[in-house]
Amino acid sequence: MSSQLFSPFSLGPLSLRNRIVVSPMCQCSAVEGNAMPWRRVHLGQLAQSGAGLLFIEATAVKAIGRITPGCLGLYSADNVAALRAALDDVRSFSDMPVGIQLGHAWRKASSAALGVCRT
Repeated sequence: MSSQLFSPFSLGPLSLRNRIVVSPMCQCSAVEGNAMPWRRVHLGQLAQSGAGLLFIEATAVKAIGRITPGCLGLYSADNVAALRAALDDVRSFSDMPVGIQLGHAWRKASSAALGVCRT
């Protein structure tokens, strides 16, 4: 039996070059929900990994619903513009499909910054 890990995969209109998926990772590097320059480097490196699909970390739909103050957001025009700029950078050299994990932490949301947060 041969491994199918490196074989193409399709799901509806989505076609992946292989079955390797970069899972969403909480990086806590956003400021007011905005993707910062570090995010561009991080996503850029992952987009060059050879994986078939890349997921962006849990991204809050409301400021109050972020897991930490360093979480990405899509709740303001500034958030959208910052993430768009990061994705435009990635698209300048990679056609890897990118997904996003939308989220709201509800009662587990935090107003305290984690010790591992980057800016």
